[in-house]
Amino acid sequence: MKHSPADTEAVERARASRRRLLAVLGTPAGQQVLAELESYFETHLPAFQGKRGGYDPLDAMRRDAHREVFLVIRHRLALAERESTPPNHTEHHEP
Repeated sequence: MKHSPADTEAVERARASRRRLLAVLGTPAGQQVLAELESYFETHLPAFQGKRGGYDPLDAMRRDAHREVFLVIRHRLALAERESTPPNHTEHHEP
């Protein structure tokens, strides 16, 4: 299947965006900032539970939206890491 020039450009823009994200957040300092923000936004908690332990539908919606942002960031970082790592071509030779 052939890709159009527009498709190729879109893929390259997405890869460039992931490389920038990795350059900033892929560092130890970037990872620390990301972890601090995830803690601040309580992304580790279930969407329906806040600090108070009560249920607030708007609070649940906000927490779920916050979690989604961090999931997208983590996913794009993982893609960028895979794209920047050369494939492991180990050859198996018979003795």
